[in-house]
Amino acid sequence: MLSYLITDPKYYSDFKTTLEKSIDSYHPNFICFRDKNSTKNAKLAIEIARYYKIPILVNQYTQLLELGFDGIHFTSNQLDLIGKYKECITFASTHNIDEVNKAKNSDFITFSPIFASKGREGLGIEVLDKVANIKSEVFALGGIISDKEVNEIKKSRAVGFASIRYFLKD
Repeated sequence: MLSYLITDPKYYSDFKTTLEKSIDSYHPNFICFRDKNSTKNAKLAIEIARYYKIPILVNQYTQLLELGFDGIHFTSNQLDLIGKYKECITFASTHNIDEVNKAKNSDFITFSPIFASKGREGLGIEVLDKVANIKSEVFALGGIISDKEVNEIKKSRAVGFASIRYFLKD
């Protein structure tokens, strides 16, 4: 099962140490840099990803691609931009079947929330499997904080999972 580590500045007080520890512990297949306020951390994230030979994407900020990111993770409001970025890896955030259909041209999609997260009810594994019938390169996202959720996703047709908090466990 593939895994996709998503950074979030509120969980990374020491960005370099936290990111390297997460990579060393969990060996993700992809990294998404999600921090619109730090070009310094963007450059550091790219350097770390290169060292570990992991593709790194930037979340939504297409102007940061020039720093050397391998791709972009589009928000659900940016799905119309996917076709303009065929030269790089593309992920798209989706939350319903309409968005999944709009994101069919992306390399991968995340579908969320699968489990309850941030006050939102989870959509569940059954819905995730329906999404995988439409777009097989789907990563489960939302409420994935432990191996319990990862093991449930392994029973699905998803190719992987994406998370912020799962990769921050001690």
